[in-house]
Amino acid sequence: MATVHEQYQKKIKEIGKSLGYDPSGQDTPLGRVDAKWSEAKLSPYLERGKIPIAVFEVVCSEGQKELRGSLLNMLAAKPSLAVFVLIREEIKKHPRGNTEPTKWFERMDRYVDKLIGEFQGILRIEKWYEDKVDRMYQTYCRSH
Repeated sequence: MATVHEQYQKKIKEIGKSLGYDPSGQDTPLGRVDAKWSEAKLSPYLERGKIPIAVFEVVCSEGQKELRGSLLNMLAAKPSLAVFVLIREEIKKHPRGNTEPTKWFERMDRYVDKLIGEFQGILRIEKWYEDKVDRMYQTYCRSH
């Protein structure tokens, strides 16, 4: 059975495909991202491969250090948009130290906001939650 992390990776890829993007490939020059949407129509005509439109990191159990590493991978992909998808209940299940689960989620939520602010002007970063992905999945994948 797929983990929650894997389920959301799959949903994001299926949404991208429904929107006309190529969701294949997760590699970046420095590592991997959880999902990537690339421009599909021009790809056969481009000398340097696909144009990455959006990259995604699904956040379930990661801490601040892992998020910084994920951000570096996102930057290396050179997308138009980078998205952190925070899975609330999963983050609460993996607090660090003696931090109470809800406080841990709030801390991680604020940390993503801090990353967004620090990289403003360098990379467009958005923060989504699982309910947004679920709504998009219902709209674009379940309605067909």
